[in-house]
Amino acid sequence: MKLAIGDIVQGRHEVALGTVAGITDHGDGRLVVVRMPGGGLRLLDPGDLSLVARRAASATTGRSIATLIVLGIALAAAFIGCRSAEELGADWLLTFLAGLGSYQAVVSAYQCWLHLTGPRRFRV
Repeated sequence: MKLAIGDIVQGRHEVALGTVAGITDHGDGRLVVVRMPGGGLRLLDPGDLSLVARRAASATTGRSIATLIVLGIALAAAFIGCRSAEELGADWLLTFLAGLGSYQAVVSAYQCWLHLTGPRRFRV
């Protein structure tokens, strides 16, 4: 199981939900530090946890602007791809696929960047 700090988890024998606060090494293996409601901390075995929800970071103003800029670049790349294929005498289907491929190339690069800069997941 891969966990990130801030993920919502629930112990098998627990009623309350908690957030992952970290991971610590123990003599028998790794334990997950879970922050329980009320401010208490518990050390739980990863096998006794069930993942309820992933940590969702709110979009910042800078990331929203970057997303709009990438969307504009992707649309411009799609237009250029369509026009280039059309000028070379391509049929409408090939023209559409050229534009779609150009758009997807830009969006895939942006998604890879988001994946690299997102929260780090720990294997426990």
